[in-house]
Amino acid sequence: MAPLAPQIQILEKADYTKQHLVTLHDAYPLPQLTAGDIRIRSRIISNTTNNFTYARLGHLLGWWDVWPVAPSLPAPYNDTSKYGRISAWGYCEVIESQNDRVPVGTKLYGYLPIGDYPETLQVAVDDETGHVLEVSERRAKQMTIYNRYLPYPPETDLMADKHSRGLDSVLLPFFETSHLLNRYAFAWDSVNRTHPLGLPLVWSSEDADLANSVVVMLGASGKTALSFAHQLRHSRPLEQQPRKLVAVGSAASRSFTEGTGLFDDVMLYADASSATDASIAARLGIDANTKVLLANFAGRGTVDEELHAIFTRVSKGVTALIVGGDPQGAASKLGALAEVPGSGVALCNASGLRDSAMELAGTTAYFEHLQQTWNQFKERGAVKGFKLRWGKGVEEYTQGWDLLCQGSIDATLGLVYEL
Repeated sequence: MAPLAPQIQILEKADYTKQHLVTLHDAYPLPQLTAGDIRIRSRIISNTTNNFTYARLGHLLGWWDVWPVAPSLPAPYNDTSKYGRISAWGYCEVIESQNDRVPVGTKLYGYLPIGDYPETLQVAVDDETGHVLEVSERRAKQMTIYNRYLPYPPETDLMADKHSRGLDSVLLPFFETSHLLNRYAFAWDSVNRTHPLGLPLVWSSEDADLANSVVVMLGASGKTALSFAHQLRHSRPLEQQPRKLVAVGSAASRSFTEGTGLFDDVMLYADASSATDASIAARLGIDANTKVLLANFAGRGTVDEELHAIFTRVSKGVTALIVGGDPQGAASKLGALAEVPGSGVALCNASGLRDSAMELAGTTAYFEHLQQTWNQFKERGAVKGFKLRWGKGVEEYTQGWDLLCQGSIDATLGLVYEL
């Protein structure tokens, strides 16, 4: 019996809210693998607004080019100037292998195609960790975080621990960014301290010091911000923790953000935009000697600029960190200050930060500590009030995409799909 024709998601590059569910009727037979290659099929993948970033910035960072155009992709969708595919985090299965070190049935966690069309990876196995690395010329321009796959033996049953695998798919990429920020960018020991970009740039102990500070997070209901708040609360020595965590977000997410129990105060964007120096200083308890970290995870509009202006007038010790931008794509003038030495404004790059952390800690030790911290996060129940919503199949995935584009999925839900 011939296999069912696979389906993939195709996006319009000019407007990623416009998608097409395309069936590849002539996909089989698949081309022969060459020596060392493996063929994978996505099994569990997440559907998050982070995928919008891959689409919005794909032309700059190569995210449209991760997967080759399938030979069976019909017109007009094979026109790469207008259409393309992005990726999602989750688990896949090796369904064919010409690499003795990656047998058929192996499960891999990493950056995966959206659809059930089997893709080919040209891989090498890292001798130290056993991780599977994509080494093709096509993927050479990708940041390293997207080319590393974590392997699980063929006997692994992904559905036996479905909830945990779902959390891995939906939350782990965001959690790892927060782990890197907490343990390395804002390290309390100088041996682990590194710039948030992971580059050899000036990043002093004063920049990294969060002891007795006030940390203000924009876009605080997002997965990275919540994970960072959790790490600041649970994965730092008590004497190195901030004295106050402040969330800034929308009215729609306020109840959820408050319910997590991670923040001392929750402000609305409107409150922040209308605030004065005196009102902010009084509400947050800051003065000229207070260390303030303004962390923008996905703040809306110009609230980052407005709060930064207030903080720098009130306090002498302000650091601004830009992790993400306005989900509507509005550019922040604050980001331009990251190019100015001594501005106190820094950008974050999770891939570069991971590379630096692996050099500092050693690759094996880094991933062991990450896994330990991640397991503790899950054992504590992850984020209070956060739930997974499971779907099945590529068609349901595209339905979830539409709901995300419409803003119909609130912050309490993580979308994950079994393919």
